[in-house]
Amino acid sequence: MTLELYSRINYVASILTAVALLLCLYKFPQRSPEIKIQGLNFLLSTAVALYIIISGVSGPPINIPQNMYIMPMILLNLLMFDFAWNGRYRKVTVASSVLFCAFAAWNFLYGQGANFNSNTMVFGGVFIMIHCVLFYYYLLADLPVQRLDKLPMFWFNAGYLTCFGGSLFIFAAYVVEVFRDSLLLYWSIGNVLRIAQFILIIVGLWQDLRNIRSHSSLPSAR
Repeated sequence: MTLELYSRINYVASILTAVALLLCLYKFPQRSPEIKIQGLNFLLSTAVALYIIISGVSGPPINIPQNMYIMPMILLNLLMFDFAWNGRYRKVTVASSVLFCAFAAWNFLYGQGANFNSNTMVFGGVFIMIHCVLFYYYLLADLPVQRLDKLPMFWFNAGYLTCFGGSLFIFAAYVVEVFRDSLLLYWSIGNVLRIAQFILIIVGLWQDLRNIRSHSSLPSAR
């Protein structure tokens, strides 16, 4: 894995994040709460990336804005699931949020500190994966639509399960020293997972816009 290839992979992931943000902002007032939460999430991610680029921060200080983004990113995603299943499993979401915040605070104060809080990211990813599986159960139990491919949250869920499931796997590989000699490869695989995640999310956002257009074309919607 070369630095040039890593940079290209990271560039593609950044472009897809921007595309997803623009799709969220388009016709924003008409979008569902899940889409608006996604938009806020991508906006924060873009703001952090722009801050790093504009400020020119490098080395250990680059971890500060990245660590600050982890907590709202995880909490916003958990909130998105709560809206998606209409609060049916809110106790799970509340418990997950409390446990995650407690661990994030402990890890920052007594664990990884000013280093990149990868343990916090993985811990939060576990809760997101639990919500992903629970959302599939919700779909099987309620079947809110006849065609799941027309449901934006179906694509979002697949994206987050792919990204965080894969991230948990490569983190485990890192712990057992598979990637200890190649952190560049470790981060590159993480960005490839992000690319797969955002492709699925963009499909869901596009489907949501199609649903809006279909609804607005109905006689009753005119």
